[in-house]
Order: sequence, then structure tokens, then C-alpha cells
Amino acid sequence: MSLFPHRNSKTPPAISVCIPVFQTERFLERCLTSVAAQKETFTDFEVLIINDCSDGTDEAGRGTKRVVRRLSRKLDLPVRLISHHENRGLVEVRRTAVINARGRYITQVDSDDLMAPGALKALYDVAVETDADLVHGHSTAGGFINGEWKNAEENRYGTIHYGTIEGHEVFRSWLLGKAFTANIWGKLVKRDVYASAFDEIPYTQCNMADDVLIFFFLGQKLKKYVGIEAEVYKYVVNTGMSSHRKIDSLHKFKMVCSAASVFTVISTWLDEHKTADGTNENGEPTWRFPIPADEINEVKRMTRYYLYNNIMQMRQTVIPELQDDARTLLCEYWGENFVIHVEEEIARMEKKADKT
Repeated sequence: MSLFPHRNSKTPPAISVCIPVFQTERFLERCLTSVAAQKETFTDFEVLIINDCSDGTDEAGRGTKRVVRRLSRKLDLPVRLISHHENRGLVEVRRTAVINARGRYITQVDSDDLMAPGALKALYDVAVETDADLVHGHSTAGGFINGEWKNAEENRYGTIHYGTIEGHEVFRSWLLGKAFTANIWGKLVKRDVYASAFDEIPYTQCNMADDVLIFFFLGQKLKKYVGIEAEVYKYVVNTGMSSHRKIDSLHKFKMVCSAASVFTVISTWLDEHKTADGTNENGEPTWRFPIPADEINEVKRMTRYYLYNNIMQMRQTVIPELQDDARTLLCEYWGENFVIHVEEEIARMEKKADKT
């Protein structure tokens, strides 16, 4: 539904600001207030909110639709609200946003975070000037104390490359060089490039490592990346799924385990796009993959890293009475042999640490 019918629908905006909502209704006002503040320096944008079948409410007990209707009027924002009829996870929320966005460019804002003042203008000016497929601004981390924003001690969030990267080096600089982080927010991306990336991604229910999956494909589509020093995003710590709060239901842990889906999709894509490249000395076929061997090895390392994190999060945050069922769920997602192998690695590391 469109909550701003007076906008000229025949004139697409320059930017679509896309915001997912799932149980974060209580944060929407401060998030949308930061988006509305962009009008002081830049006005050619729309706001697209994707409700992923959330049943959450704000402090007054209002659901997503009522919250959005109230705030769109209060803040005078061009807002569209699209609701999923079942919970699909962040990958599919991002896909819905890209499909429905009308802007030439897209920027993603998580509903528990904020846009920095002047962010849209800073990102857009560089995108137009350089014709970059992606412009990346720096983000700060922090939180609210008595209603006031306070930067964290390490207030810059994530890694950014200041300057230009072109061609396949964009992908390699992210994957191998760790020159910048894959986080979807804090970036302005051409919509058609986003759409091309999602063409490669099958339907995936995932709430963890979704940015890795999306950027694995997006990074290969990018012809030009530009990183800028302007602050564009304020990341609010300790509100998301990765904040290691207590997990007291299998549903919550299932969302953590969904990181496995990311690497299943990537490994399947690699396998489907390999081509025969002769035979080895034993007469067995050899294969050429769509990305070089060092990049594939890094994907394998990342896969183990995310399973390691899932195991440690299970141990540290799942309540004791759910530990056995949580491990069963972990094995269903990652494969029992893989889980056992990584658990054995962890045991060896812990034994070595005890000796020192």
C-alpha cells in the first residue's frame, strides 16, 4: 500500500531507502526520524518498508501498519509498506525490497539503526560524479543513553576502503583482502546491479550471514566501488540477533543456524557453474570453477568460521534445558560430520589453551 498518494507516482525517485521490520516496531520512530532528517539536504527519495510477517508492537501497542501510518504522517515521508504473509528471513526481505524499489539507487537501513545526517546527499553526489555501482560510507557504532546517542569506544563499525576499486578486484578486495565489510547497510547501490545479483540467488530463508550471501553475488556484478569518508550510518549495538543474548527457544536458535543456508547456496552455485578441465594423473576429471582457487579456499574458511560461531553461540547463550535439542538442530543445518569435526577442532584448541 502507498501511504503517500499525493506523490507523483510517474516520477521515480533517485533513491529507495529500504527498511526491514521484524519485531522491531519499537525502534521504527527513531529510525524513520533519521531518514526524514535527510530532507534537510536531499529530498529525491522514497521509503520502502518490508514487514516480514512481524507481530511486534511499539510502546503504545501499535502494530507495524499503524506505526508506519502514524509516522509517515508525522514525519511527512513518502512511505510504502509491503507485508509478507509468512516470515521469510532477511535475504527474501532484501529481495522484496529490490523488486519493489522504484529508485535508480537503493540503500538499506535496518530498522533498529539510524542514518547519519546528510547521508543520502553524500552517497548520491559521489555515485553520480563517479558512476560507481556502489558507494560505501563509514558507519559508527553506539547506543542511546537517556535518549541521547553516544558513540561506542570503538565507534567506527566495519572496515571501509577509501577510494576506488574496479572490476573483479572489488570482489577479491572484499573476500580475500578484507578491504571492506559486506554489510548491506551503509552503502548506496544501483538497483539494476542489485537485481542482477538476486537473479543468481535462489529462494533462501536466512537471518544470519545474509549480507555474506548477498555480497558474494553482488560483489561479482560490481564494476566500480567507491569508499568515502563521510559518515552515513549509525549502528546501534546489542539490538540484533548477533548480540549474543540468551536464547530460550529453538525458533531463535533456528534463526542462528540459518547461516548454514548461505554456504549451501554458495557451494551449490560453485558446483553448478564448474566446467570440465581435463583429467589428473589418475584419469579423474578436473574442474574449472567460476572463481579462482584462492577465493574458493576463502569461502571454505568462512564456512568453518560461521559453524564455529554457531557452536560457540549455542554453548554460551542457549539455555541448558535446550542444549541437546539445539545441537540436533545444528547438525540438521550443517551436517553431523561437519559439526563433529569442528567440535573436535574446538576441543583441541581449548586443550592447548589450558596447557598454556
